[in-house]
Amino acid sequence: APALFLPHAHIMSAFTMTSAKAFAAPAVGRSTKSRGSLNVRAAVAHGKGGEEGGASFNNDAFGMVAKNANYMLFATAVTKSGNQAIMTSPGPITVFAPNDDAFSVFLKKIGKTKMEIMDHPNLPAMIKNHIVQGAHRLENMPDGTTLTTIGGTTITIKGGAVNGAKFKKNDIKVDNAIIHAVDAIIEA
Repeated sequence: APALFLPHAHIMSAFTMTSAKAFAAPAVGRSTKSRGSLNVRAAVAHGKGGEEGGASFNNDAFGMVAKNANYMLFATAVTKSGNQAIMTSPGPITVFAPNDDAFSVFLKKIGKTKMEIMDHPNLPAMIKNHIVQGAHRLENMPDGTTLTTIGGTTITIKGGAVNGAKFKKNDIKVDNAIIHAVDAIIEA
């Protein structure tokens, strides 16, 4: 019987054979030739490790917390509460960003799960307690400094903390903000 010619069949089988040979272990006693290195480059840089289709983040307050694995709950809460536009605004703003451990302690304290807090009606106000208009560096916030958050509550700097949330890292500068990492949720 005559062989049926499929225009792409020879390409696929050639690719399969080449791929299998490229990954097969060399036979004992046989010399292997170097084929050179294979360089694969992404055409577009992605924000989180270059996953295909991964999110790309700007160098703004939201981008900084969203691409940091220790602040994923805060970034998710910002998005779920409708406050992402504030965090990506031209600013300047100051953000007191609680890490994921801070969220876990807070959730245990209030008896809620991560899923429950993301749908809680007070989430937008809670997130707004962490954002202040203007660029406030730690050196310009001596003990006793009071600031009004965008949610309208007053927070106080005292003893290396803001409303009891201790500073972990300070003065992280991004395009639109100064970020201070804190170890607790700011309850105002």
